[in-house]
Amino acid sequence: MYKQTFRQLAKRLMAYIPSQDKQDARQIIEDILYTTDMWKQAETIAITIPREQELDTHPIINKAWKEGKKVAIPKCYPKQDHNMKFYEYTNRLELENVYLDLYEPKTDEVRYIAPSQIDLLFVPGLLFDQQGYRIGYGGGYYDRYLPNFHQTTISLAMEEQLVNSLPTDELDQPVDYIITNQKLLTPYKERP
Repeated sequence: MYKQTFRQLAKRLMAYIPSQDKQDARQIIEDILYTTDMWKQAETIAITIPREQELDTHPIINKAWKEGKKVAIPKCYPKQDHNMKFYEYTNRLELENVYLDLYEPKTDEVRYIAPSQIDLLFVPGLLFDQQGYRIGYGGGYYDRYLPNFHQTTISLAMEEQLVNSLPTDELDQPVDYIITNQKLLTPYKERP
């Protein structure tokens, strides 16, 4: 219940922030991202197609394509224990609007990308804390996916989405890095 309150407040916050502010923040975040070694060294990135109120990821996808990187996007399976798989994404014709304004790959038209093939995984969220934990949209897909993912994870957020701490439970998985429109944050957390 506590997380749901955070989630609702974060959705209202994102709806309240003017689109021009989001666009300005996104540009700064991208400028930071493209200078990092994790971006430069990644051959395959995994990223979501944004919903209306989220930061636009299309420029990042286009930049990856231009640099010869492979791009993978997620497909969620709500009837299969909320599992998620990534598929190669090469053009917008491979997308379908499934539910809640969420665009996913048409799996019969694209190639499956295993976790071990992804170098840099962009993890979406509504709120993020200093330890790398996040409040997502409530499906738990990334928290189920991340224990089997052993490469680099990153989240992109406006500074307004960053808080000191968030409620967590045993399923929550922190990300390695957070880039905001002010900084690159390397959250401190113990590694297993």
